[in-house]
Amino acid sequence: MAEVAVVKRMYVGGFAQPVTTDELRKRFTPFGSVEDVSIPATANGVGTRGFGYVSLEITPTQLQRCIKVYTGAKWKGGELRIEEAKEDFRARLSREQTEATEPAVKPVSRQSRCIDTAEYAGVHAQDMSMVTATAIERFEGWSRNKYGRPVLKHTLMRSNGKALVCDPAKNKHTVDRVFASVPSKPSSDLLWEYNPDHAQL
Repeated sequence: MAEVAVVKRMYVGGFAQPVTTDELRKRFTPFGSVEDVSIPATANGVGTRGFGYVSLEITPTQLQRCIKVYTGAKWKGGELRIEEAKEDFRARLSREQTEATEPAVKPVSRQSRCIDTAEYAGVHAQDMSMVTATAIERFEGWSRNKYGRPVLKHTLMRSNGKALVCDPAKNKHTVDRVFASVPSKPSSDLLWEYNPDHAQL
């Protein structure tokens, strides 16, 4: 499988003498297509700071070969130091500005995808008004508990396949109705065991 060339930004240091961008470009052309060369100047603008950056389109194999050949190589009285550099701040700033203007794509959860399908699509009720304690008689399936608050009746399915309608306003112990065949026990009758080997856990 052929390798894919990507653009890499390389740090080139160890200049003992002034180096021009054309000289640096020619130095790296054998390893790839050089797209940009920059050599930072000193603070006062006189001379260079002894290093530069080269952006070139290069394959992973060529990149390793370039670093191996040029690291420690003598050039114009200096010893070169080659390593992969961070993204240029101007290129990063331009990329971030472009990404900021693009509309963010909100990830859609699996539940949301199911809701959007026709199979799971909901149907609006004819009356979408709020269920309140004063208007509870208008709504089917609702009742008023002892505190006067509206509560919704719900249907549970027994293990034998029969439906059980539970009204929280009337059935305080709904769980006991569902599992009436399983007698409850006080905590004092529950079985428990103490293992000394587990005391240090």
